[in-house]
Amino acid sequence: ERARALGRAVHRLLEWAALPGPTAPFSELAAAAAAEFGAAADAVARHGAAMLRHPEGARFFVGPQILWSGNEVAIGDASDVLRIDRLVRLDDHDGPSWWVLDYKLHHAPEELAQYRAQLLRYRDLVARAQPGETVRCAFVTGEGRVVEVA
Repeated sequence: ERARALGRAVHRLLEWAALPGPTAPFSELAAAAAAEFGAAADAVARHGAAMLRHPEGARFFVGPQILWSGNEVAIGDASDVLRIDRLVRLDDHDGPSWWVLDYKLHHAPEELAQYRAQLLRYRDLVARAQPGETVRCAFVTGEGRVVEVA
């Protein structure tokens, strides 16, 4: 239950911290997210900072290369409504591409079949919604690593 609360709090922190424009100081956002879910504020801040600032993942949260971004993006699949943690359209070195990002605090989420299947499902739904465009997907781990899944 503690791990679940921590994960939800980190998700909320990333949602708030990735909003454009001025926001509250990072430490205040982390404390508020932790309080909402009953998680430890220091752990929420540590994971959130790693995910936002790691060299692999920072490009998905801030910078002129972001053409569009959304948090907790709802997308439908038949009768299911799914939520993508973060959807970003980047102006990459090889042209614009959509990135479906799933936050996982687990150290190696790519090794869990259910996580991979979920992420690939999200990617396929975005690809159907954006025909002809490049759509990629990756996990952003609690240490800030970005693990692309093909």
